Amino acid sequence: MKTKSKKYQKWLTTAYKEFACNGPDFSLNALAAKAKLPRATLYYHFDDKEHLLAELVKHHKSIIEVYHNDISNNVKVLIPDLYKVMFKYKDALLFHYQLLKNCHIKQFCELYRGSNERSLIILLPLIKEQFYSDKSDREIIQFYHTLTDTWYTRLDVNNLSVESMVALAMEILESTLGLYQGNKVLCN
Repeated sequence: MKTKSKKYQKWLTTAYKEFACNGPDFSLNALAAKAKLPRATLYYHFDDKEHLLAELVKHHKSIIEVYHNDISNNVKVLIPDLYKVMFKYKDALLFHYQLLKNCHIKQFCELYRGSNERSLIILLPLIKEQFYSDKSDREIIQFYHTLTDTWYTRLDVNNLSVESMVALAMEILESTLGLYQGNKVLCN
Protein backbone atom coordinates (compact mmCIF):
# COMPACT_ATOMS: atom_id res chain seq x y z
CA MET A 1 0.00 0.00 0.00
CA LYS A 2 1.31 3.42 -0.92
CA THR A 3 2.16 5.77 1.93
CA LYS A 4 -0.14 8.68 2.69
CA SER A 5 2.42 11.46 2.68
CA LYS A 6 1.97 15.23 2.80
CA LYS A 7 1.84 15.22 -1.00
CA TYR A 8 -0.90 12.60 -0.93
CA GLN A 9 -2.85 14.77 1.51
CA LYS A 10 -2.31 17.83 -0.69
CA TRP A 11 -3.55 15.95 -3.77
CA LEU A 12 -6.55 14.66 -1.84
CA THR A 13 -7.58 17.96 -0.25
CA THR A 14 -7.06 19.88 -3.49
CA ALA A 15 -9.03 17.27 -5.45
CA TYR A 16 -11.79 17.38 -2.81
CA LYS A 17 -12.18 21.13 -3.33
CA GLU A 18 -11.96 20.71 -7.11
CA PHE A 19 -14.72 18.07 -7.04
CA ALA A 20 -16.77 20.38 -4.79
CA CYS A 21 -16.50 23.13 -7.42
CA ASN A 22 -16.67 21.14 -10.66
CA GLY A 23 -17.90 17.64 -9.93
CA PRO A 24 -16.16 14.49 -11.14
CA ASP A 25 -15.31 15.93 -14.56
CA PHE A 26 -12.56 18.18 -13.18
CA SER A 27 -9.36 18.41 -15.16
CA LEU A 28 -6.26 16.68 -13.81
CA ASN A 29 -4.16 19.47 -15.34
CA ALA A 30 -6.19 22.10 -13.46
CA LEU A 31 -5.92 19.99 -10.33
CA ALA A 32 -2.12 19.82 -10.65
CA ALA A 33 -1.95 23.58 -11.15
CA LYS A 34 -4.10 24.23 -8.07
CA ALA A 35 -2.12 21.72 -6.00
CA LYS A 36 1.12 23.31 -7.28
CA LEU A 37 2.48 19.83 -7.85
CA PRO A 38 3.69 18.15 -11.03
CA ARG A 39 0.86 16.08 -12.51
CA ALA A 40 3.17 13.07 -12.77
CA THR A 41 3.35 12.89 -8.96
CA LEU A 42 -0.39 12.23 -8.86
CA TYR A 43 0.30 8.75 -10.23
CA TYR A 44 2.65 7.96 -7.38
CA HIS A 45 -0.34 8.17 -5.03
CA PHE A 46 -3.28 7.21 -7.25
CA ASP A 47 -3.39 4.65 -10.05
CA ASP A 48 -5.66 6.84 -12.17
CA LYS A 49 -8.50 9.34 -11.89
CA GLU A 50 -10.98 6.60 -10.95
CA HIS A 51 -8.77 5.63 -8.01
CA LEU A 52 -8.59 9.31 -6.98
CA LEU A 53 -12.39 9.56 -7.17
CA ALA A 54 -12.73 6.44 -5.01
CA GLU A 55 -10.41 8.02 -2.43
CA LEU A 56 -12.46 11.22 -2.54
CA VAL A 57 -15.60 9.21 -1.76
CA LYS A 58 -13.82 7.62 1.23
CA HIS A 59 -12.60 11.04 2.36
CA HIS A 60 -16.12 12.48 2.12
CA LYS A 61 -17.47 9.56 4.15
CA SER A 62 -14.99 10.34 6.92
CA ILE A 63 -15.96 14.03 6.89
CA ILE A 64 -19.65 13.07 6.98
CA GLU A 65 -19.00 10.96 10.10
CA VAL A 66 -17.48 14.00 11.83
CA TYR A 67 -20.41 16.12 10.59
CA HIS A 68 -22.93 13.61 11.97
CA ASN A 69 -21.20 13.73 15.36
CA ASP A 70 -21.27 17.52 15.20
CA ILE A 71 -25.00 17.69 14.45
CA SER A 72 -25.69 15.10 17.16
CA ASN A 73 -23.83 17.20 19.72
CA ASN A 74 -24.56 20.76 18.62
CA VAL A 75 -27.98 20.96 16.98
CA LYS A 76 -30.44 21.65 19.78
CA VAL A 77 -33.02 23.53 17.67
CA LEU A 78 -33.43 22.48 14.05
CA ILE A 79 -33.44 26.00 12.60
CA PRO A 80 -30.95 27.76 12.75
CA ASP A 81 -28.59 25.34 14.58
CA LEU A 82 -28.40 22.87 11.68
CA TYR A 83 -27.29 25.60 9.29
CA LYS A 84 -24.72 26.92 11.75
CA VAL A 85 -23.14 23.47 11.77
CA MET A 86 -23.43 23.14 7.99
CA PHE A 87 -21.63 26.46 7.60
CA LYS A 88 -18.56 24.91 9.24
CA TYR A 89 -18.50 22.24 6.50
CA LYS A 90 -18.72 24.42 3.39
CA ASP A 91 -16.39 22.27 1.25
CA ALA A 92 -18.28 19.14 2.28
CA LEU A 93 -21.59 20.90 1.57
CA LEU A 94 -20.41 21.73 -1.95
CA PHE A 95 -19.05 18.21 -2.42
CA HIS A 96 -22.44 16.86 -1.36
CA TYR A 97 -24.13 19.25 -3.79
CA GLN A 98 -21.99 17.75 -6.58
CA LEU A 99 -22.96 14.23 -5.49
CA LEU A 100 -26.61 15.14 -6.08
CA LYS A 101 -25.83 16.82 -9.41
CA ASN A 102 -24.07 13.61 -10.46
CA CYS A 103 -26.56 11.18 -8.96
CA HIS A 104 -26.65 9.32 -12.28
CA ILE A 105 -23.36 7.78 -11.07
CA LYS A 106 -24.34 5.00 -8.68
CA GLN A 107 -21.59 5.46 -6.07
CA PHE A 108 -22.28 9.19 -5.82
CA CYS A 109 -26.03 8.68 -5.51
CA GLU A 110 -25.60 6.00 -2.83
CA LEU A 111 -23.29 8.23 -0.80
CA TYR A 112 -25.61 11.24 -1.13
CA ARG A 113 -28.75 9.28 -0.19
CA GLY A 114 -27.10 7.26 2.57
CA SER A 115 -25.56 10.21 4.34
CA ASN A 116 -28.80 12.20 4.07
CA GLU A 117 -30.70 9.25 5.54
CA ARG A 118 -28.32 9.17 8.51
CA SER A 119 -28.65 12.95 8.99
CA LEU A 120 -32.44 12.74 8.96
CA ILE A 121 -32.48 9.91 11.47
CA ILE A 122 -30.30 11.99 13.80
CA LEU A 123 -32.46 15.08 13.26
CA LEU A 124 -35.85 13.33 13.40
CA PRO A 125 -36.61 14.22 17.05
CA LEU A 126 -35.89 17.89 16.30
CA ILE A 127 -37.95 17.79 13.11
CA LYS A 128 -40.87 16.31 15.04
CA GLU A 129 -40.42 18.88 17.81
CA GLN A 130 -40.48 21.80 15.37
CA PHE A 131 -43.31 20.56 13.13
CA TYR A 132 -46.65 19.07 14.06
CA SER A 133 -47.44 15.95 12.07
CA ASP A 134 -49.53 12.83 12.35
CA LYS A 135 -47.27 11.02 9.87
CA SER A 136 -45.02 8.08 10.73
CA ASP A 137 -41.28 8.56 11.21
CA ARG A 138 -40.64 6.87 7.85
CA GLU A 139 -43.09 9.19 6.08
CA ILE A 140 -41.48 12.24 7.66
CA ILE A 141 -38.01 11.07 6.65
CA GLN A 142 -39.15 10.37 3.07
CA PHE A 143 -40.75 13.81 2.86
CA TYR A 144 -37.59 15.46 4.20
CA HIS A 145 -35.51 13.64 1.59
CA THR A 146 -37.58 15.54 -0.99
CA LEU A 147 -37.10 18.81 0.88
CA THR A 148 -33.35 18.17 1.16
CA ASP A 149 -33.06 17.47 -2.57
CA THR A 150 -35.00 20.65 -3.30
CA TRP A 151 -32.79 22.64 -0.93
CA TYR A 152 -29.61 21.40 -2.63
CA THR A 153 -30.93 22.04 -6.14
CA ARG A 154 -31.80 25.63 -5.22
CA LEU A 155 -28.66 26.28 -3.16
CA ASP A 156 -26.71 29.41 -4.12
CA VAL A 157 -23.19 27.98 -4.09
CA ASN A 158 -21.79 31.51 -4.14
CA ASN A 159 -23.57 32.49 -0.93
CA LEU A 160 -23.26 29.87 1.78
CA SER A 161 -23.96 32.14 4.71
CA VAL A 162 -26.03 30.78 7.56
CA GLU A 163 -28.64 33.41 6.81
CA SER A 164 -28.99 32.47 3.13
CA MET A 165 -29.17 28.75 3.91
CA VAL A 166 -31.84 29.35 6.58
CA ALA A 167 -33.79 31.65 4.25
CA LEU A 168 -33.79 29.00 1.53
CA ALA A 169 -34.92 26.32 3.98
CA MET A 170 -37.74 28.53 5.26
CA GLU A 171 -38.83 29.44 1.73
CA ILE A 172 -39.01 25.75 0.78
CA LEU A 173 -40.82 24.83 3.99
CA GLU A 174 -43.33 27.64 3.60
CA SER A 175 -44.07 26.84 -0.03
CA THR A 176 -44.16 23.11 0.56
CA LEU A 177 -45.86 22.81 3.91
CA GLY A 178 -47.85 26.03 3.93
CA LEU A 179 -49.39 27.43 7.06
CA TYR A 180 -46.12 28.65 8.52
CA GLN A 181 -46.82 30.17 11.92
CA GLY A 182 -43.86 31.46 13.97
CA ASN A 183 -41.61 28.50 14.68
CA LYS A 184 -44.24 25.86 14.00
CA VAL A 185 -45.43 24.50 10.69
CA LEU A 186 -48.61 22.46 10.69
CA CYS A 187 -48.50 19.33 8.54
CA ASN A 188 -51.50 17.24 7.61
